[in-house]
Amino acid sequence: MSTHNLEAQSPLVACEHEEQVWLLQQQNPERIGQRRSVWTLDKAVDTSLLAQAITEVVERMPDLNARYLFSDEGDLQKFRMADPAHCLQTLETQPNNLMSKLHALGEVSWDAATQPPFTAWIVITEENNLLAFVHHPILDQTCRQEEILSALQDCYHELVKHLHSLVLTEVQVQVSEPGNQTAHGDGEHSISVAQIGSIILNEFRSALADPDITPNDDFFDRGGHSLVATRIIGKLANSYGIEVSFNDFFRSPSAAALATCAIVNIRDDAQEASSGASGNVDLAPLTLAQTFLWRAYAGCGFSSIFNLPFALSFLDRVDENLFFDAFNDLLVRHAGLRTTFHVQDGEAHQRIVLDSELGRYKWCWKSDESEGVTLADEASYVFDLSQELPIRIRFIPDVGNGRQVLSFLVHHMVIDEWSLNTMMRELAQAYCARASGKAPSWETQAQSIVDFALRQKKQGINQQHLDYWTRMLRDATRGLDLSDHIDQSAVSLDEQSFKAQWMELVPDPGTYEQLSSVAKDQRSSLFGVVYTAIALALHNLGNLKDLVIGTSASGRTDPEFFDTVGYFTTMVAHRVQFFPHQSVGDLIREVTRTINESMSYADIPIDLIQSKLGMTAEDDLLFDVYVQIHANNALNGILIDPDGTSIRYRQILPDKDESLFGLHFEIMEDVFDGKRDLRLVVTYRLDRYSRPLVRAIFAEINRIFALFNVSGATDRKLEALFR
Repeated sequence: MSTHNLEAQSPLVACEHEEQVWLLQQQNPERIGQRRSVWTLDKAVDTSLLAQAITEVVERMPDLNARYLFSDEGDLQKFRMADPAHCLQTLETQPNNLMSKLHALGEVSWDAATQPPFTAWIVITEENNLLAFVHHPILDQTCRQEEILSALQDCYHELVKHLHSLVLTEVQVQVSEPGNQTAHGDGEHSISVAQIGSIILNEFRSALADPDITPNDDFFDRGGHSLVATRIIGKLANSYGIEVSFNDFFRSPSAAALATCAIVNIRDDAQEASSGASGNVDLAPLTLAQTFLWRAYAGCGFSSIFNLPFALSFLDRVDENLFFDAFNDLLVRHAGLRTTFHVQDGEAHQRIVLDSELGRYKWCWKSDESEGVTLADEASYVFDLSQELPIRIRFIPDVGNGRQVLSFLVHHMVIDEWSLNTMMRELAQAYCARASGKAPSWETQAQSIVDFALRQKKQGINQQHLDYWTRMLRDATRGLDLSDHIDQSAVSLDEQSFKAQWMELVPDPGTYEQLSSVAKDQRSSLFGVVYTAIALALHNLGNLKDLVIGTSASGRTDPEFFDTVGYFTTMVAHRVQFFPHQSVGDLIREVTRTINESMSYADIPIDLIQSKLGMTAEDDLLFDVYVQIHANNALNGILIDPDGTSIRYRQILPDKDESLFGLHFEIMEDVFDGKRDLRLVVTYRLDRYSRPLVRAIFAEINRIFALFNVSGATDRKLEALFR
């Protein structure tokens, strides 16, 4: 298309990112390479319908078919073309020429005025068919590849009436001379893949405290997991402008391989830095995540439902005075733990209690103050968050074995699991310091949750991220109904109640190692595999077509707040679809892709998503099933005295008698003396599920775990899973 034809149309103003990439493209076109991704198509995929789905995606995401032209006034103008066929190509080739053809895709330099920044190729061979994307970095802020894939799968499913899913298996197409490849950057700040690999390797070594990791070592084999990956992804983006996704991490888990997936963003180092204001704020706003939680808390009558009742048993004698001194150090360091909450003009706010005011609050009790008190008593305590600190630390003597038991009760408004790991690590440091008669010395100052809330309020809601979730969940089946398939006669059908009980599943010995092996083979994680097993169990029991499952995302979008104790976590909802012809491996990979892809959009609280879907505040959550993992469980560990004496502690399960979710599965990855093990705890609402039903679910999960131990199990189709 000529530039004359462009000028005859109505232009849009290009955003700053598009301007920067376009300018760099003009100055150094060899440094702005188009990215190429290739997938093998399942034999059931209809390529004609796939082509139709691609054109529908381009119509939904018109920036994929944009052209860019510099105006006489000195502005970069964007023109969205009407014909989506410009973004679709078909290639027929012989199998022996396939790799060379795939390698050539995207090698031709892009002409911004005449060519779209995105092209989908349907590649036809005698052996199989493939799908390839050629995607220019100018789209990185408007049309990410994960969004395109998600939209394509939605469109394809609509066309085939959900008879077949769009199953894609990624194909790695090697780039020639990767050590010399140059990622884009501006002039003197360009950076090679080899340099990126060196940066990533250093971050691996630092995050895992393992200086011996080599460029080709698998991150997960060396003890890495999703929370550590989150820290590394944030550090790379914040400190170096290097962007990698969670899916990149699982597909390419070595530093050398991950470097070839990286995108180097063009950043303005003069960008205004946000200043912390917690010291000057009396009543501060809540974060988006806290706002959702507060509304749910109010809806439950400010009861104990959002208590987090942790409990530890000390195998060795701990000095309770030193322990409380060390915990007081944490209160001083982390302002979120000394926060009260207040409603003003109908809106909730938080207030940090000053260090000098801590003496006014009672938050700790020693063994000699706890006669007759039980863990259940503490777990059911109802906080008044406007008048007291949101934390209670109490030692309770165990008369049966003489050990000290610690009740560690904290309100969910001020802590998430990431925070718990931070706290337990720093508690050990503070205890050791106090045992030697000193105050702990911290390497960095911990940012306040109030600073994050102020920053988030200034930024507002990301509309693109909100659209991502509503597109995924719009037609999903809400909740979970097993009543037509399982006898629930023992379920209490009285009025809605949050009363709950819990059960624990301890799998057979060796299950952890087997599931970890499956995860490695499928480029997934332990969480992804167990999550899939839970989904499959419910699918098999209820003959479900789809299921929405809730889980937790870290919510920590800024590395400055990685060491902040506070409630950042967002609840995210994933739609899992089941197709008879789909294999177990296909389902694991699809679940993994969905979870990993969604991490980039996890800043949106679930209440805003439900509102966009037309649900009201009185409606239940989209999901009745919630799955989360406690990786490297921080509540099993040691405190160390300066002389090297170890004080071991182990988590014990407190009494749980309330739950927001119908079925809450907690995957417990425990580490004892360097050996990893697996437990599964489920808390279930008594008004929705009976104990026999939960036993049946556990039995089905156990059957699937056993299936995973059979050679070739991941190749079996869902329709024949237990035949």
